Amino acid sequence: MLNIDISDFLQKHQLPDSYQTLARDWYLPIIEEIASHQNDAKRTITVGINGAQGSGKSTLAQLAVYILTHHYSLSVVSLSLDDFYFTQQERTQLGQGIHPLLATRGVPGTHDITLARRTITQIIHQQFPVSIPRFNKAEDDRFPVESAEVINHPVDVIVLEGWCLGAEAQHESSLIHPINDLEEIEDKDQAWRRYVNEQLARFYPKLFELIDIWIMLKAPSFDCVYQWRLEQENKLKLSLSESDKQTQIMDEKAVGRFIKFYQRITENTLNTLPNKVNYLFELDENRQITKLTTPARSALKINSPCQWLVFTDMDGSLLDHHNYHFDEAIPTLTALEQNHIPVIPVTSKTAAEVELIRDSLTNQHPFIIENGAAVYIPEGYFEKQPEGTEKRGKYWVKSFVQPRSYWQSLINQLRPQYQHEFVTFADAGIDGIIAMTGLNVHAAACAARREFGEPISWHGNGNLKQQFIAELSALGANVLEGGRFIHVSGQCDKGQALKWLTNIYQEAMPEQVIQTLAIGDSQNDKAMLEQADHALVIRSPVHGLPDIDRTHNLTVSTFFGPKGWAEGVTQIIDAKLHSDSFNLPRGNHG
Repeated sequence: MLNIDISDFLQKHQLPDSYQTLARDWYLPIIEEIASHQNDAKRTITVGINGAQGSGKSTLAQLAVYILTHHYSLSVVSLSLDDFYFTQQERTQLGQGIHPLLATRGVPGTHDITLARRTITQIIHQQFPVSIPRFNKAEDDRFPVESAEVINHPVDVIVLEGWCLGAEAQHESSLIHPINDLEEIEDKDQAWRRYVNEQLARFYPKLFELIDIWIMLKAPSFDCVYQWRLEQENKLKLSLSESDKQTQIMDEKAVGRFIKFYQRITENTLNTLPNKVNYLFELDENRQITKLTTPARSALKINSPCQWLVFTDMDGSLLDHHNYHFDEAIPTLTALEQNHIPVIPVTSKTAAEVELIRDSLTNQHPFIIENGAAVYIPEGYFEKQPEGTEKRGKYWVKSFVQPRSYWQSLINQLRPQYQHEFVTFADAGIDGIIAMTGLNVHAAACAARREFGEPISWHGNGNLKQQFIAELSALGANVLEGGRFIHVSGQCDKGQALKWLTNIYQEAMPEQVIQTLAIGDSQNDKAMLEQADHALVIRSPVHGLPDIDRTHNLTVSTFFGPKGWAEGVTQIIDAKLHSDSFNLPRGNHG
């Protein structure tokens, strides 16, 4: 056990002598492990510390910097998520343009995540000089740029702390009921909390993925936060002049209002983050540590040369063919997300349909629609908008074919010869789509919103179907037979889209070796199953296996649907992870 004298640290930060014992018994062994991980990694590693207001995360961050610098002679940079608040002017604009509560710093949506990510990645990739922003809470604004700290040398460890570090967005249904009177009175239409939740879902994971080692100081409940925050104010009060106390100190009423901004996300994080961190310190009401556990200790893997991308078909593969459920795959999906491995839906479905599924999967990654006709990338997912994409709503979109109307015109040219043999989605309308798929009205309406092709339900002569497909192909259409429908579009396929998106990931992550896994169950998945580094074919209860040419890195599931999906993914990726002796995969640039 390390026994380092930190008396000068205690004096500088006005800490009691008892903190020496706390540090020796609990924190120093973890800091020693961090130093060991950095030595093994031979690169910059980032340590993230989460803790509610007043939990002691800033003090722990400062202690880590002190020990790593003075005892291990490492170069360390300390950052706080607070350093990346938008300027006062920018938050005022948010308050005027979106919701008045956004003028108050604190919640997701009030941080400049692009700046935070750029600052950390510049340090990691040694793109010096790097300017470190700092926030002046007394002025509620950033310090002037000219007074910023500038880094001009390689850094061994970045320590980043923040109250919402690692926080997850909630399902929209959870936002309906206000959690306190601030939400009930000042956010009656839910606009503020919905905006905050959307920002947390879209942009903050891009920052969190840069963290290698996670530490959490877990408060026993949110009720403690009010008292802890008051103690912080009293400590600050002792360090200020009488004039400053009048403008920079909050009274009990102000503190009570202030922490209500943080309540929803803090309470959710207390439930969702503990089992995902590498080191979990559980605190009592007096901020004394009662327990240390290592829930995600096995995820500590350094020197990853490999980044996995999982491209998956939906119906019959990840989703059960009969009821669209994916319960049996949930543990595997969770493990992939915890290891920063993107699961990228690749489907015959529309963008509107995939958005619904992504919500249920809590998936924030890109997706490929209509059998490879287009790739949808959430805006801001990568540092730069990929070349060749256009902005549509909240996405960057890469399209490979002509629009739906063109393919409908080709189908109509052949309709007289096959009048009673098939029904298109356009023919069927929403009621017909419901009858063919079993979808509810809302889901069927999403399915009807095709952009790049036309699905056909063939109910006539099987021999005529092949003739029909041949004639459409002769007109220039690309015709794919899926598990349920014939899909008519242009010369695109899931493999082409997979290859394009993989290249975009590679450009964003030049230091990583990309490994792709494609998962599918039917013939229209063939192109991506052939294109990927590894292929997983899911057995179907209603049709045979697709005709795959490859034999190398090919796995066929034992089970159907999501059970087979989980089985195969675990077999392929888990085996590769353990065979590559690497640690701490930094994750996707998503």
